[in-house]
Amino acid sequence: MTDSIGIVTVGQAPRVDVVPDMAKLMGDVEIVERGALDGLTPDRIQSLAPSGDDAILVTRLRDGGAVFVGKRQVTPLVQTKIDELEARGVALTILLCTGTFHGLHAHRPLVEPDKLLVGMLRGIRFEGRLGVVTPSMRHVSQTEARWREYGFDPVVVPHSPYEGAHDADAAAIAEPLRAGGVGLVVLDCMGFRPDTRAELQRLLGVPMLVANLLVARLVAELLGT
Repeated sequence: MTDSIGIVTVGQAPRVDVVPDMAKLMGDVEIVERGALDGLTPDRIQSLAPSGDDAILVTRLRDGGAVFVGKRQVTPLVQTKIDELEARGVALTILLCTGTFHGLHAHRPLVEPDKLLVGMLRGIRFEGRLGVVTPSMRHVSQTEARWREYGFDPVVVPHSPYEGAHDADAAAIAEPLRAGGVGLVVLDCMGFRPDTRAELQRLLGVPMLVANLLVARLVAELLGT
């Protein structure tokens, strides 16, 4: 493989909130970022808002703000960015979203965090229920349904990694997780940071998975860095 990798965010690139943390784990590689919403006007972005039964995604804009988009609406834009990165010659592409996507294709390795998280959790035995921190109240029902479909009994708690969220809020989300008897917690959004994990681990004393760091460690292994 070459030392160039692509990262596609559902929002706008660059993702200065999480990619630097990932880069530290991936070693000496060139990172080329693209965003599905890059170059779109505010009105065009607004037109991608979820409607009907379309799954809800939340992502970060270049100015640091958050936006909700519909998965069905944004998937073709994500595919376009994957194609662009492969044409540029990247060794592999990371999808910077934990949502479940269908129909994406790539000629080189495509790392889909949702599939990676599920595979990892199915390989871990732990006592208690699975705790899942999801990025908004709007996500709770679809996140619970998704993890139940995967065969888990989840305790789902909303907590935004965007829009000025502070880790002082960790105590408020730790309580329902503790009350639900969780034995392991997954931070189910690529926007969550290591400091959120550290605070929740201090409060709960159970193992934690941070999606973006898990992906970065896998990519480092794939690249041999």
